[in-house]
Amino acid sequence: MAAEPAHGAEGAHGAEHAAGAFPPFDASLFPHQLIWFAITFLVLYYFMSRVALPRVAEVLETRAKTIQGDLDTAAATSAAAETAKAEAERATAEARAGARKIVDDMRAEMAAALAGDRAKADEKLAAQAAAAEKRINDQRAAALSGVGAMADDLAKDIVAKLGGRA
Repeated sequence: MAAEPAHGAEGAHGAEHAAGAFPPFDASLFPHQLIWFAITFLVLYYFMSRVALPRVAEVLETRAKTIQGDLDTAAATSAAAETAKAEAERATAEARAGARKIVDDMRAEMAAALAGDRAKADEKLAAQAAAAEKRINDQRAAALSGVGAMADDLAKDIVAKLGGRA
């Protein structure tokens, strides 16, 4: 039973706390809580203002510089791409114009060659036609020159047969 009074004394102290209010709501502890709150606030404020916030500011500044650098690089790349596109379009237009000129030159050459060939063929046909007409005329002349002699012979034969002479 000697243990009981000791236990009972502790029990009385525990009962005293158990019967009181919740410690943060206990009005008798407000001054101590306010002092510890102020100390903790000041320590956290000092830590945040001297250590954490400068590091956050550095990270934000680094990110801002990186983003700006990326935007500048993107703008430069975009401008270079636009320049390359314009250059490619210009080169394509020049190539098309060159190809069109080559095609037109080839057409003109072919037309000139065809006209020359046609003129030669026309000359050759005209020469052949002239030669054929000359042959026809020569043959007609030869035939007509023999017709007169044949007509004389035929007339003599007809007169001889009609007149009874041999």
